[in-house]
Amino acid sequence: MDVPTSLAGYAMPGHGIAPAERLLGLPGFWPAYLGAVRGEPVPEPELFGADAADMDAAAEALWDATSVWPAYRIPLPEGRVLWIVHRNFPDDAGTDYLLTDQALSRERQLASIDGHFSGPAFSWPDLLTLADEVPADGEGVRDPDLRLLLLLPAYGDADTPVEEALVRISTALVGVGVAPDAAPGLAERFLDHPLWESPYWSAPGSSPLSGGGGDSSLDRGSGGLPRIIPAPLTPSTGTP
Repeated sequence: MDVPTSLAGYAMPGHGIAPAERLLGLPGFWPAYLGAVRGEPVPEPELFGADAADMDAAAEALWDATSVWPAYRIPLPEGRVLWIVHRNFPDDAGTDYLLTDQALSRERQLASIDGHFSGPAFSWPDLLTLADEVPADGEGVRDPDLRLLLLLPAYGDADTPVEEALVRISTALVGVGVAPDAAPGLAERFLDHPLWESPYWSAPGSSPLSGGGGDSSLDRGSGGLPRIIPAPLTPSTGTP
Protein backbone atom coordinates (compact mmCIF):
# COMPACT_ATOMS: atom_id res chain seq x y z
CA MET A 1 0.00 0.00 0.00
CA ASP A 2 1.29 3.45 -0.92
CA VAL A 3 1.82 5.89 1.94
CA PRO A 4 3.24 9.44 1.87
CA THR A 5 6.82 9.33 3.11
CA SER A 6 6.15 11.90 5.83
CA LEU A 7 3.42 9.66 7.31
CA ALA A 8 5.41 6.42 7.28
CA GLY A 9 5.49 6.33 11.07
CA TYR A 10 1.73 6.84 11.31
CA ALA A 11 0.59 4.37 8.63
CA MET A 12 -0.68 0.92 9.55
CA PRO A 13 0.10 -2.33 7.72
CA GLY A 14 -2.48 -3.18 5.08
CA HIS A 15 -3.76 0.38 4.74
CA GLY A 16 -2.64 3.04 2.29
CA ILE A 17 -3.05 6.81 2.60
CA ALA A 18 -3.76 9.00 -0.41
CA PRO A 19 -4.44 12.71 -0.90
CA ALA A 20 -8.16 13.14 -1.59
CA GLU A 21 -8.77 16.88 -1.92
CA ARG A 22 -11.01 16.07 -4.90
CA LEU A 23 -13.66 14.93 -2.39
CA LEU A 24 -14.23 18.55 -1.34
CA GLY A 25 -16.04 19.05 -4.64
CA LEU A 26 -18.72 16.44 -3.91
CA PRO A 27 -22.17 18.08 -3.46
CA GLY A 28 -22.67 16.51 -0.04
CA PHE A 29 -19.09 16.77 1.25
CA TRP A 30 -19.49 19.57 3.78
CA PRO A 31 -22.56 18.31 5.66
CA ALA A 32 -21.03 14.81 5.71
CA TYR A 33 -17.61 16.00 6.89
CA LEU A 34 -18.63 18.69 9.38
CA GLY A 35 -21.28 16.54 11.01
CA ALA A 36 -19.33 13.32 11.28
CA VAL A 37 -16.05 14.76 12.53
CA ARG A 38 -17.89 16.79 15.15
CA GLY A 39 -19.40 13.61 16.60
CA GLU A 40 -23.01 14.78 16.31
CA PRO A 41 -25.83 14.45 13.77
CA VAL A 42 -25.06 16.28 10.56
CA PRO A 43 -26.80 19.55 9.78
CA GLU A 44 -29.60 19.34 7.26
CA PRO A 45 -27.85 18.86 3.91
CA GLU A 46 -30.31 21.29 2.34
CA LEU A 47 -28.54 24.09 4.23
CA PHE A 48 -25.52 23.36 2.02
CA GLY A 49 -27.51 23.18 -1.21
CA ALA A 50 -27.36 19.36 -1.16
CA ASP A 51 -29.83 16.58 -0.42
CA ALA A 52 -29.75 13.37 1.58
CA ALA A 53 -28.57 11.32 -1.40
CA ASP A 54 -25.66 13.75 -1.95
CA MET A 55 -24.66 13.48 1.69
CA ASP A 56 -24.89 9.69 1.70
CA ALA A 57 -22.69 9.48 -1.39
CA ALA A 58 -20.11 11.78 0.18
CA ALA A 59 -20.18 9.86 3.46
CA GLU A 60 -19.53 6.64 1.58
CA ALA A 61 -16.50 8.20 -0.16
CA LEU A 62 -15.13 9.49 3.16
CA TRP A 63 -15.81 6.63 5.56
CA ASP A 64 -16.07 3.45 3.48
CA ALA A 65 -12.56 3.74 2.03
CA THR A 66 -10.94 1.19 4.34
CA SER A 67 -8.06 0.03 2.13
CA VAL A 68 -6.72 3.46 1.15
CA TRP A 69 -7.54 6.15 3.70
CA PRO A 70 -8.53 9.57 2.27
CA ALA A 71 -6.43 12.51 3.44
CA TYR A 72 -6.48 16.29 2.94
CA ARG A 73 -3.27 18.31 2.88
CA ILE A 74 -3.05 21.86 4.20
CA PRO A 75 0.34 23.19 3.09
CA LEU A 76 2.06 25.57 5.50
CA PRO A 77 5.11 27.83 5.17
CA GLU A 78 8.60 26.32 5.52
CA GLY A 79 7.52 23.00 4.03
CA ARG A 80 5.22 21.93 6.82
CA VAL A 81 1.96 20.16 6.07
CA LEU A 82 -1.08 19.66 8.24
CA TRP A 83 -2.76 16.38 7.27
CA ILE A 84 -6.35 15.41 8.01
CA VAL A 85 -6.63 11.64 7.65
CA HIS A 86 -9.79 9.56 7.80
CA ARG A 87 -8.43 6.57 9.70
CA ASN A 88 -10.94 4.07 8.37
CA PHE A 89 -10.35 0.90 10.35
CA PRO A 90 -13.51 -1.17 9.82
CA ASP A 91 -14.26 -1.35 13.57
CA ASP A 92 -12.42 1.73 14.85
CA ALA A 93 -12.76 4.63 12.43
CA GLY A 94 -11.75 8.19 13.27
CA THR A 95 -10.22 11.37 11.92
CA ASP A 96 -6.69 12.43 12.86
CA TYR A 97 -5.13 15.89 12.54
CA LEU A 98 -1.38 15.53 12.03
CA LEU A 99 1.53 17.94 11.54
CA THR A 100 4.55 16.94 9.48
CA ASP A 101 7.73 18.98 9.57
CA GLN A 102 11.31 18.26 8.57
CA ALA A 103 12.31 19.29 12.10
CA LEU A 104 10.24 16.43 13.54
CA SER A 105 11.41 12.82 13.53
CA ARG A 106 7.85 11.75 12.67
CA GLU A 107 4.39 13.25 12.40
CA ARG A 108 2.91 15.01 15.41
CA GLN A 109 -0.69 14.15 16.27
CA LEU A 110 -2.61 17.29 17.19
CA ALA A 111 -6.14 15.96 17.61
CA SER A 112 -8.14 12.81 17.06
CA ILE A 113 -11.89 12.52 16.66
CA ASP A 114 -13.18 9.02 17.36
CA GLY A 115 -14.55 7.02 20.28
CA HIS A 116 -11.49 8.00 22.34
CA PHE A 117 -11.17 11.56 21.11
CA SER A 118 -8.37 13.96 22.00
CA GLY A 119 -8.56 17.68 21.49
CA PRO A 120 -8.92 20.51 20.89
CA ALA A 121 -5.82 21.22 18.84
CA PHE A 122 -6.20 24.87 17.90
CA SER A 123 -6.97 28.14 19.60
CA TRP A 124 -8.86 30.75 17.56
CA PRO A 125 -5.65 32.64 16.67
CA ASP A 126 -4.06 29.37 15.53
CA LEU A 127 -7.08 28.52 13.40
CA LEU A 128 -6.89 31.87 11.63
CA THR A 129 -3.14 31.57 11.10
CA LEU A 130 -3.45 28.10 9.61
CA ALA A 131 -6.27 29.18 7.34
CA ASP A 132 -4.69 32.39 6.09
CA GLU A 133 -0.95 31.66 5.92
CA VAL A 134 -0.97 29.98 2.51
CA PRO A 135 2.55 29.39 1.17
CA ALA A 136 3.59 30.28 -2.35
CA ASP A 137 3.87 26.61 -3.23
CA GLY A 138 2.79 23.28 -1.81
CA GLU A 139 0.09 20.85 -2.91
CA GLY A 140 -3.23 20.55 -1.15
CA VAL A 141 -6.02 22.88 -0.05
CA ARG A 142 -5.04 26.50 -0.69
CA ASP A 143 -8.31 28.41 -0.32
CA PRO A 144 -8.33 30.06 3.15
CA ASP A 145 -12.04 29.52 3.74
CA LEU A 146 -11.85 25.83 2.85
CA ARG A 147 -8.83 25.43 5.11
CA LEU A 148 -10.73 27.07 7.97
CA LEU A 149 -13.74 24.76 7.56
CA LEU A 150 -11.56 21.64 7.38
CA LEU A 151 -9.77 22.57 10.61
CA LEU A 152 -12.82 23.89 12.46
CA PRO A 153 -13.74 20.54 14.08
CA ALA A 154 -10.35 20.44 15.87
CA TYR A 155 -10.67 23.96 17.30
CA GLY A 156 -11.73 25.04 20.76
CA ASP A 157 -11.09 28.30 22.59
CA ALA A 158 -13.12 29.84 25.40
CA ASP A 159 -11.61 33.24 24.58
CA THR A 160 -12.84 33.26 20.99
CA PRO A 161 -14.06 36.72 19.92
CA VAL A 162 -17.59 35.56 19.13
CA GLU A 163 -18.73 38.26 16.73
CA GLU A 164 -15.50 38.07 14.73
CA ALA A 165 -15.72 34.29 14.61
CA LEU A 166 -19.35 34.28 13.48
CA VAL A 167 -18.55 36.62 10.60
CA ARG A 168 -15.51 34.63 9.50
CA ILE A 169 -17.16 31.21 9.73
CA SER A 170 -20.34 32.48 8.08
CA THR A 171 -18.34 33.84 5.15
CA ALA A 172 -16.65 30.46 4.71
CA LEU A 173 -19.98 28.62 4.87
CA VAL A 174 -21.53 30.87 2.25
CA GLY A 175 -18.58 30.04 0.02
CA VAL A 176 -19.50 26.33 0.09
CA GLY A 177 -23.15 26.83 -0.69
CA VAL A 178 -24.89 27.79 2.57
CA ALA A 179 -27.50 30.52 2.12
CA PRO A 180 -26.40 33.87 3.62
CA ASP A 181 -29.42 34.02 5.92
CA ALA A 182 -28.74 30.52 7.27
CA ALA A 183 -24.96 30.85 7.67
CA PRO A 184 -24.82 32.80 10.98
CA GLY A 185 -27.00 30.29 12.82
CA LEU A 186 -24.99 27.38 11.48
CA ALA A 187 -21.72 29.15 12.33
CA GLU A 188 -22.89 29.61 15.92
CA ARG A 189 -23.30 25.85 16.27
CA PHE A 190 -19.66 25.35 15.36
CA LEU A 191 -18.41 27.55 18.20
CA ASP A 192 -19.42 24.88 20.74
CA HIS A 193 -17.91 21.44 20.18
CA PRO A 194 -20.03 18.46 21.28
CA LEU A 195 -16.95 16.40 22.26
CA TRP A 196 -15.10 18.83 24.52
CA GLU A 197 -15.44 22.05 26.47
CA SER A 198 -13.49 24.92 24.96
CA PRO A 199 -10.45 25.58 27.17
CA TYR A 200 -8.85 28.81 28.25
CA TRP A 201 -5.35 28.44 26.83
CA SER A 202 -2.73 29.16 29.49
CA ALA A 203 -0.95 31.72 27.29
CA PRO A 204 -1.66 33.30 23.90
CA GLY A 205 -1.12 30.71 21.18
CA SER A 206 -0.56 27.86 23.65
CA SER A 207 -2.47 25.19 21.75
CA PRO A 208 -0.85 21.86 20.81
CA LEU A 209 0.14 23.47 17.52
CA SER A 210 1.61 26.74 18.77
CA GLY A 211 2.52 26.35 22.37
CA GLY A 212 1.32 23.41 24.36
CA GLY A 213 -0.10 20.02 24.93
CA GLY A 214 2.94 17.97 24.01
CA ASP A 215 6.58 17.19 24.69
CA SER A 216 7.64 20.32 22.87
CA SER A 217 5.95 23.61 22.20
CA LEU A 218 5.99 25.90 19.25
CA ASP A 219 6.61 29.59 18.91
CA ARG A 220 6.06 31.82 15.91
CA GLY A 221 8.75 31.49 13.29
CA SER A 222 9.04 33.20 9.96
CA GLY A 223 5.82 33.28 8.01
CA GLY A 224 3.75 33.54 11.20
CA LEU A 225 3.79 29.79 11.85
CA PRO A 226 5.19 27.83 14.75
CA ARG A 227 8.77 26.82 15.39
CA ILE A 228 9.56 24.00 17.81
CA ILE A 229 10.95 25.06 21.18
CA PRO A 230 11.27 23.05 24.43
CA ALA A 231 8.65 24.74 26.62
CA PRO A 232 5.41 22.78 26.97
CA LEU A 233 2.24 24.59 27.95
CA THR A 234 -1.23 23.16 28.49
CA PRO A 235 -4.79 24.47 28.48
CA SER A 236 -5.98 25.96 31.73
CA THR A 237 -9.22 24.54 33.09
CA GLY A 238 -10.12 27.65 35.04
CA THR A 239 -11.04 31.16 34.09
CA PRO A 240 -8.26 33.57 33.07
